[in-house]
Amino acid sequence: MIPKTRRERERGSSLAWTAAFLGLVLIPLLMLVGDGARLLYIRGRLATAADAACEDAAWSTGDRAVWQALKDDRYALNWYLVGRAQSSFYQMLAEKGKVKYYPSLSVSLDSDTNLVTCRAQARVPLMVTFGREMTIRVSTWSKLRFAGLQ
Repeated sequence: MIPKTRRERERGSSLAWTAAFLGLVLIPLLMLVGDGARLLYIRGRLATAADAACEDAAWSTGDRAVWQALKDDRYALNWYLVGRAQSSFYQMLAEKGKVKYYPSLSVSLDSDTNLVTCRAQARVPLMVTFGREMTIRVSTWSKLRFAGLQ
């Protein structure tokens, strides 16, 4: 029997090294790039939806005299304004089922500064960590628009 040379004994090992490289380095790196792109997309959509919700609440406030006379949390507790803002928010995020994220919105109205503030967040499950979630938060505000300016 003829002894095998070193080259003959190592035949096929490059295939094993390529498979190990793909499985341990390249595929997780591609998943990380995919997660990063998805997080940026969701952050942009979340900011746009929160801004739309704030604008809707800002335009939905009533008369300036009533707003300034109340000076309490009745407008903050007004489910009509908050409901309109949340409706606008969720209409802007119609693709949330396809992209897989879970958004939420909180709306606060301030009678002293005449501002409405919207804070939105989304829980996003990541592909790289298999089931772990990342939370994205955005905040926006809008000046209230009144029908009867003085």
